[in-house]
Amino acid sequence: MSEKVTFKAEVRTETGKSANRKLRNKGMVPVVFYSQEGENLILAVNEIEFVKLYRKIGTTRLFSLEVEGKTYDTLIWKVQMDPVRPRPNHVDFLGVAADRPLKVDVPVTTEGIAPGVKLGGRMAIYREILTVACTAATIPAKIVINIDGMNVGDTVFVNDVDLGEGASVIADSNFALVRCASGRGSSAEEDEAAEAAEE
Repeated sequence: MSEKVTFKAEVRTETGKSANRKLRNKGMVPVVFYSQEGENLILAVNEIEFVKLYRKIGTTRLFSLEVEGKTYDTLIWKVQMDPVRPRPNHVDFLGVAADRPLKVDVPVTTEGIAPGVKLGGRMAIYREILTVACTAATIPAKIVINIDGMNVGDTVFVNDVDLGEGASVIADSNFALVRCASGRGSSAEEDEAAEAAEE
């Protein structure tokens, strides 16, 4: 496991649109910290340093948030981006307790080369994000689907995903997650086939 990153934030006393605008003009980002223990903090972080942190750990890796000498096990929960410029406008941090359940959105990725692709097929990923029930200790950084054995027409369903003890995907139905589709099929045909394959 990678070493936990420590990131500093400062308490802010002024709130509202005008105060937040002044803050952003100084190269800072307004932040709200919520904890599973019920604690709320109004904070600000350096924009450049936060962007570095976000690129490094995403939303599925815990870091140590340091505020006035106190540290919290924390996740980047939500990042609101500026509608015009590629910069964060506002951030929510979530402080997590080791043994309390939480729900986290985890990215889906594939690894390997499907034999079906070599024969002219192509991989279709129907969900790029899955919601996972877990604890702070069992958060998966990503959900990796091995496609090494997939031929044209083969499908991996969400119920096929095993995250190990302490973590599970939240899903109302056993929907198609990844499919080795015919290279000649249209996306509409693929969607129809995926829907027909759901159980």
